[in-house]
Amino acid sequence: MDAQLEVILTQTRNRTPLVTVNNLPDSHADLTPKQLRALAAVLCKAADEGEARPMDPKHFKQKRRLYDI
Repeated sequence: MDAQLEVILTQTRNRTPLVTVNNLPDSHADLTPKQLRALAAVLCKAADEGEARPMDPKHFKQKRRLYDI
């Protein structure tokens, strides 16, 4: 598994939060329980940050983030 997960915090056409994940493990990734928990924690953090961002046109700005796994 990559040492970092890259995400783009953005929004849908309806101005709702959207998180694009660029480097999830392959479709047949073998992950230990520890790795799964680390990935889940990072995905939850990205979801929280995505929801916390302003979505109105005046204040919205797309943001690229790297999360350590």
